[in-house]
Amino acid sequence: MAGRLALYNTLSGRKEPFRPRDPPHVSMFVCGPTVQSQMHLGHARTYIIYDALARYLSYLGYDVFFLMNITDIDETITRAAGKAGEEPLEYASRVTASFLADLKLLKVTTISRFEPVSPHIDQMIAQVKSLVSKGFAYGDGGWIYFDTAKFRRWGRLSHQSKEDLALRPLELSPNKRHLNDFALWRPETLVSGHWKSPWGLGSPGWHIQDTAVTIPILGPQYDIHGGGYELVYPHHEAEIAQAESLTGVEPVVRHWVHTGLLNTEGQKMSKSLGNIVTVRDALKSCSADELRFCFLSAHYREDMALSGVGMARRRLKVMRKVARQFSGPGPGDRPSLVRFEQFLNNDFNTPRALRWAEDMLRAAGREKDSKKARDLAWSAMTGMRVLGVDLLDS
Repeated sequence: MAGRLALYNTLSGRKEPFRPRDPPHVSMFVCGPTVQSQMHLGHARTYIIYDALARYLSYLGYDVFFLMNITDIDETITRAAGKAGEEPLEYASRVTASFLADLKLLKVTTISRFEPVSPHIDQMIAQVKSLVSKGFAYGDGGWIYFDTAKFRRWGRLSHQSKEDLALRPLELSPNKRHLNDFALWRPETLVSGHWKSPWGLGSPGWHIQDTAVTIPILGPQYDIHGGGYELVYPHHEAEIAQAESLTGVEPVVRHWVHTGLLNTEGQKMSKSLGNIVTVRDALKSCSADELRFCFLSAHYREDMALSGVGMARRRLKVMRKVARQFSGPGPGDRPSLVRFEQFLNNDFNTPRALRWAEDMLRAAGREKDSKKARDLAWSAMTGMRVLGVDLLDS
C-alpha cells in the first residue's frame, strides 16, 4: 500500500505520497452539515467524493475509520426552528434524520460514525478553558477569543501572509485584541437554558465544535481532513490553531484534502444565494448512480457546473447498454485494474478513471473473442463498482 496513492495536500500545496500515521488504519474526518434545511447537490457532491475516496482506500487494503460531525448548534438552526415552531435541538434532530436518509439514497455508505456536536458542550468548555490557561485565548464581557497572534502558524493552510490576513478580519468587534481573532465562546444562548459555562450562559463558537469532536475520537493527529475549499479560511485554519495549541502535536492533520464547488449559472450553489437544488428534488429525475457518475466526472479539486448532469447521464446510459451484454457470471480471473489504479493513485483522478472504464467497454463491444470481451467489460464494471457506481443497475 505504501507509496501507491498520492494526494494533493492543501497544507503543503503539492501532491504527496499518502502515508497514514498507523497503517493499515486510516482516520478520516469530513466536515458535515449544519442541519438547518435539506441537503442540496452542492453538499451531495462533496460527500460523494469523500465516499468514493474512502471506498478506494478500502480497495487498496486500508482499514478506514470515517468520522463526520453534524453541526446541530447554530444561529441558522435556531432561526429555522423558530419559524417552524420547534425547539432548536428537536428541529435539528428531524433535519439530521432527513440528511442521513439522503446519504443512503446517494449510496454514501462508508461513514463509520456520525457525531452531532451538541453532546460535546462539556468538551468544548474544557478545551476553551485549556486554551485560556495556556495563554492562547482571552476573555472580555462573556466573550472568549482565540488570540491568533500567539499561534505562529496562523495562515499556513491558506498560504496567507500577515499582510494578507489583515485584509480579511474575522467577526468585527471592539472586544477583540486583533482583527483575526475568532470567538471560542459567546454570551448568547442559542438553546435556552442549556449551556452554563465559567463565563456565564452562552454558546460555543463554530470552530471549537469540530475540535471538541475530533480530538476525543481521533486523537491529537489523524490522516485526512476533508471539506469544500471555501472552508480553508477561516474554519480549517481555526481548527489547526485550536488543536495544535491544545495538544502540542503538529500537524494535527497529515493530509488536507479539499473539494471544489458546484456552480449553477456561474454562481456557487448555496442556501444564502437561494439557488439550491435539493437531493430529493434531483432524485425525482435522475438516479443516484447518475449523480455519482456526474460528480466523479470532474476532478475533485475543480469547480464544476450543474449543467454537466445531462452529459453524465448520456455517458452512463451508453456504458450500461454495453455492460448488460455481460451481465452473467464474471470471468474466473480477477479483472485487471492496473490502469484504473494508476489514474486514481495520481491525486484521485476520477475523470480519467471513468474514461478508462468507457474505453474498456467500447473495446469489449468491438472484441470478437468472447472471453476477451467479457474480461474487458468486467474490468470496467469492477472499477466503477469500486467508486460506488453500478453499471448493471437500471
